[in-house]
Amino acid sequence: MSSLKRISRFVVIYDICVIDDSYYEQRNSAKRRAKVMRILYDYGVRTQLSVFEVELKGKQYGELIKRIEKVIRTETDKVYIYPLDAGSVEKITRLGKESDILGDFFL
Repeated sequence: MSSLKRISRFVVIYDICVIDDSYYEQRNSAKRRAKVMRILYDYGVRTQLSVFEVELKGKQYGELIKRIEKVIRTETDKVYIYPLDAGSVEKITRLGKESDILGDFFL
């Protein structure tokens, strides 16, 4: 965990699953997806539909984990958090259209 204190930039990828075609399941999955998205907006910017680039300071890493764990269904949903060191951030290559909101978030 000590290495995570030095790394403050992360890529977060999530997949909120629908286990059947029922209205109830579709609605609940959409709610979980929206909640995860709103949580991630508190820490960074959305770069793809289910991808965020976030910058965390101090205890925010643990706070983010706890907030997401309260929302997701751990049996089916997935959230991956990839740390980026300073060298990796400098080497990010983006191809295609970039959102205006993204700008130079990590630069």
